[in-house]
Amino acid sequence: MTRIKITIFSLLAFSQMSSAQLINTQGIVKQVENIEKTIDRLEQRIIAEELKEPFALSELPAIESVITEPLTTLPKTLAIGVDLSNPAFIEVELEDGWRAVQNQWMIIADEQTKQTLIGLGAVINSDSTYSGLGLSVLRFTIPSHLDSKSALAKHLTQDAFVTLDRNHIYVAQSQTPQTAFDSAEKQIDQPMCKTTARIGMIDSAVARTHPAFTKANITAKSFLTNNLNSPALHGTAVAGVLIGDFNTLTPLLPQAHLYSAEVFYRQSDYSQGATLSAMIEALNWLVEEKVTVINMSLAGPDNRILNRMITAAIQQGTIIVAAAGNEGPAAQAVYPAGYEEVIAVSAFDNSLKPYRWSNRGDYIDYSALGVNVITAQALGGLGKESGTSMAAPVISAALACLVSKQSTLSKQDIENVLLSLTKQSVDLGPKGRDPVFGIGAIQRK
Repeated sequence: MTRIKITIFSLLAFSQMSSAQLINTQGIVKQVENIEKTIDRLEQRIIAEELKEPFALSELPAIESVITEPLTTLPKTLAIGVDLSNPAFIEVELEDGWRAVQNQWMIIADEQTKQTLIGLGAVINSDSTYSGLGLSVLRFTIPSHLDSKSALAKHLTQDAFVTLDRNHIYVAQSQTPQTAFDSAEKQIDQPMCKTTARIGMIDSAVARTHPAFTKANITAKSFLTNNLNSPALHGTAVAGVLIGDFNTLTPLLPQAHLYSAEVFYRQSDYSQGATLSAMIEALNWLVEEKVTVINMSLAGPDNRILNRMITAAIQQGTIIVAAAGNEGPAAQAVYPAGYEEVIAVSAFDNSLKPYRWSNRGDYIDYSALGVNVITAQALGGLGKESGTSMAAPVISAALACLVSKQSTLSKQDIENVLLSLTKQSVDLGPKGRDPVFGIGAIQRK
């Protein structure tokens, strides 16, 4: 546009200097001024059309309210790792909707079974003995044409086959993203007790530099391989409920020693997964460290190896608490919460109404607050989270308090602990045990 103006004024100057013609310069100036005004109006209109927004950005709805797929929806095949051209492993969606490491299986096997698998073309990924659990597990990757139980059954003994299962993927049980809030909000909850006992969690990493953990006693260990790092979002939120102390956040167990087993890796900005193999190593570590109460705010499919490991841990005197799942009232049981020996926890809100996405079923043992729970955020400050992941730590903390009063922890002692927990519970919903609240609700004093 500036070039047009310069051209016009150049023509005017040339005309004024020409001796061949007599020119009415005043008339030309007026014409040029009119042309300039017209050009300015056109220029402003063009700029306005280019910058015009279809709607104000401030009026955009929250992304979770307009998406057609959950934020945690993943592609059917997903490369995991920092270098996706050379991933740590490939995660795939199975026919039943669950996810697993591609072509990777686990089995409790002897040397004969190991040699049989090698003869079939299997790659042995690990052959591990877990002293805390008293079990040995073989993890292997099989050629695609043998990637099914029916195909492998033709080559394995019955004793080995009944322990065979995939290296499944398990996921965190809280909704995303976190909701930030004004830290001036009041919180009247009190600690459950001041035990210095050990309590464990199998989860993601904890942002230990967060001010909520300044005074916390945390021992952490990662069970991720291939240079994978554990995101801190979910683990920080769970640890915040258990031992976080910051502004209006009051810890359930302010003096407890938290053992944090890191198993979650990043799947996307909104989801994280944990392989069964990492979970087993974490469980074995916690049992070896003599951690009595273990919180597992994660869920996935029934799995023969997981069942064996959970049973072995409980036989060692461990109490395992797990989130009941966030798949909704009509969903099937998820695991490890679905195992009879595990304490399964559902969620309710501040009005004691069931959390709308909490799983229900006969396997639910207890319920706790799991909606808009104040906790620590990995990126700093406090936030509110919802899900059975937030309810499970309440039950874990209550059990830790009761266990700390026991001088021994035999099978009978554990039964007495669970009986005491039942006496603390508040019966909600229909009288007696029900599929929504289980035996009852556990609340802070």
